[in-house]
Amino acid sequence: MHPLTIFHSSLTDYINKDFELELLDDTCLFSEGPVWNASGYYLFSDIPSNIISKIIPGEAKEVYISHSGCEDEASAELPRMMGSNGLAYNKEGKLLVCRHGNHDVAAYDGHTLLPYITGYNGKPFNSPNDIIAHHQGQVFFSDPPYGLKEQKINSDKYQPLAGVYCWREGKVELLWNKMLYPNGVCLSPDQESLFVCSNKPFEATILEFDVKTLTFKRIVGQYNSDGIKCDPHGNLYLCNTDGIIIIDANGEKLGLIQLPTIPANICWGGKDRRDLFITARQNIFLVKDLLKPL
Repeated sequence: MHPLTIFHSSLTDYINKDFELELLDDTCLFSEGPVWNASGYYLFSDIPSNIISKIIPGEAKEVYISHSGCEDEASAELPRMMGSNGLAYNKEGKLLVCRHGNHDVAAYDGHTLLPYITGYNGKPFNSPNDIIAHHQGQVFFSDPPYGLKEQKINSDKYQPLAGVYCWREGKVELLWNKMLYPNGVCLSPDQESLFVCSNKPFEATILEFDVKTLTFKRIVGQYNSDGIKCDPHGNLYLCNTDGIIIIDANGEKLGLIQLPTIPANICWGGKDRRDLFITARQNIFLVKDLLKPL
């Protein structure tokens, strides 16, 4: 059976419906946070392994950064969640890394991970989860307690609430703290809107914020999602327990891509960024040319 289910005929205006799902790797413990590098490879986190891996489609993966989320593994509050998670390249092309075990966002200089965004109001973050960088320099990231003991807030040591933050010009601003487990973040094609989601059933909402004013705009739809990404048309791709749900800007469900394992996160890649790279537990999948050319 083909993995795609179409709920609205407009979906085929955007994607090639006869795509093939390619398995690139099946040896991860829990893959997350992928990002495309224009040099021709993908990076992704394997959280329990505390590494960032590099993979070129058609080749074996290799370790890119060791101890990527926790420098001192003995200090990890929750060893199975101590590694890095979300990855993004900033305006200057530097790799930014959400570090669960170190409770910060680090920047990779090509040799070493260095603390980059270290805390808010005098305390470390909980466990930065997903991250996206704006072309003007702002960095947005979520900070749920997934990397903390029992995955619960510990206000004595870390932040008193889970939050979504904006970093710009060295200053950290709290954008939202009304989700208990904020997760995926992504930008609209024009980068004027930020979308935030949660994968907890009790807060199944996709939220939209204004990037310029850092204010809440609307609820896009009532869905759970781990990772989330926009395509060039403004459609949203949600990593859900059912698979990858595709919705339009108004929250209408357009389609579903079902997978052998639950997807955690996705990114666009390839020469024209039309390929969909999927981290799904132990598996890494690739859909080449999913998007039709613009």
